[in-house]
Amino acid sequence: MQRARAVRSPPYPAVRLRPPAPRWQARPYRHRSRRHGRLDARLVTVVAALAVLISLAAVAGSSPALPPAAAPPIRAIAGGGFGGSDGLPGAATDAADISPPSAQAPTAPPPTLAPLAPADGGPANPPTAGTVDPVPECSHRDVRTSRRGADEWAITLLDPVFRLPQSYVPPNLVPITQAGLASSQLIRAEVIPDLRRMARAARRAGASLAVRAGYRSFADQAVTFVRWQAMWGHERALVVSARAGHSEHQLGTAIDFRSADSSRAPWDYQDWGKTDAGRWMRQNSWRYGFVMSYPPGMQAETCYDYEPWHFRYVGVELAADVQMSGLSLRRYLWRNFEVAARR
Repeated sequence: MQRARAVRSPPYPAVRLRPPAPRWQARPYRHRSRRHGRLDARLVTVVAALAVLISLAAVAGSSPALPPAAAPPIRAIAGGGFGGSDGLPGAATDAADISPPSAQAPTAPPPTLAPLAPADGGPANPPTAGTVDPVPECSHRDVRTSRRGADEWAITLLDPVFRLPQSYVPPNLVPITQAGLASSQLIRAEVIPDLRRMARAARRAGASLAVRAGYRSFADQAVTFVRWQAMWGHERALVVSARAGHSEHQLGTAIDFRSADSSRAPWDYQDWGKTDAGRWMRQNSWRYGFVMSYPPGMQAETCYDYEPWHFRYVGVELAADVQMSGLSLRRYLWRNFEVAARR
């Protein structure tokens, strides 16, 4: 028998030959002749020359550019504006604390705030006034508000339509006593510095403040609404109290104030807004970041009765912008933040 010879592999790797490329893939433009190349070069030269001539003619015939109009100078706010001698917003003097906004109206409005970018990556800028969606009618529904993050407390829209989830609890509640006010209520820690300054300024103006209500949980608000419902009936309760989940008190940034010189509830007055404390709050609260959520004459827009004691903290800058806009807080938040989040 013949012994089979072992086949050894070559010392170099096998070379795999690729099949030749199809004729239509190899060397593009190969079919073009030298004559065509010369024509292309001449055409490029002619086009470039024409472009130079057109640009020279445009420069020669254009008029000199006008200088841009100078922007109007930004003037300081009368009476100390947002900074006073003791570091308090709008508290340069005691007179500045108690004078009405018309006497201390800033000669130039503060810059408009740029809304926060929506969490879903939508447009950051709000639509213009001509294209903005109208504020929803005062119907009682249960739609989750778009801005319900723990750090979005200043721009969360709550009304009879939009609500917070039952599980929403502010993460940093502290006693209101930290602001120098005698109360057993709680409030978010972010509110304390400006609340302390506002209480001090009101006390100097002879309009001392006290707190009737602060943070309310979902369950507490449900009890509150049932109590008003038992007193006034369901339809009336809907305009004097919020259903559970729809109350700004659940945010931990809303406060019902009362006069410090009386233990009466503010709603027991014919108009608490005409008391010394109520009048001072209406004129000065925005300087410290507080906005009256339900002003007079706007029930059709706010969906609730006039409440001169109910103020929500949104921060000094945002409160100033709301004040200068002349809008209710509900319409302002809808136009600048909620609409953008839902587009």
